[in-house]
Amino acid sequence: MALLNKIGQVLTSDITKDFKFSKKNKPNNDLELTFVDQLKKRRSVYQLGKRVHYSQAYLCEIIQEAVRSCPSAYDSQSTRIVVLFADSHYKFWEIVKQVQRQHVPGHIYEGVELKLNQCTQAYGTILFYEDQSVIQQLQKKMPLNSEDFPTWSEQTSGMAQFAVWATLADSGLGASLQHYNPLIDEKIAEHFDIEKNWWLRAQLCFGSIEQAVEEKLQKSDQHRFKVFN
Repeated sequence: MALLNKIGQVLTSDITKDFKFSKKNKPNNDLELTFVDQLKKRRSVYQLGKRVHYSQAYLCEIIQEAVRSCPSAYDSQSTRIVVLFADSHYKFWEIVKQVQRQHVPGHIYEGVELKLNQCTQAYGTILFYEDQSVIQQLQKKMPLNSEDFPTWSEQTSGMAQFAVWATLADSGLGASLQHYNPLIDEKIAEHFDIEKNWWLRAQLCFGSIEQAVEEKLQKSDQHRFKVFN
């Protein structure tokens, strides 16, 4: 919780009473779902709301557990997370709007603003960072692989993003992944007092699912997979 304290989000709930991954009235059928079935719950949901019945403490715990459970190159654990609720969530997207107004032509911004308003209507936002000091230390320690570490860092971040997204979906929440970096990086870092060596990689807004998601169209397997004996 140190990170949340730093950005002004002091949580006073008793985590031990709210956590342990227990959900009341969970259907018995869910116990029979496979891991792949759980992964299929993760979809891009853009119509998000604030009707979330979990406490902020519980949400922070499952987000942290999801990230802790992800692999990273040489166990670098370079992913850093900022969770925004309430006013901080709203302020984040207001900053994004300000930056977009400065860089997007007026006739295009109207459409951009509609999408940003959807993000604002969500319950919260998760910012995914990669700590460059960790990567630089590994580059010095293993110079033969120095060029690979930035790529491995991106892969580490991607796994963390997917894990958190899937975890929220398993909890019945919707989410959509956004990428307004790097244009917003400086102003966001200044407002939330983010370390300079943290590089923003993605933003995941989440909340209650306010509109059913259409079935996902899959490309033909023959163009996506190859199997050899």
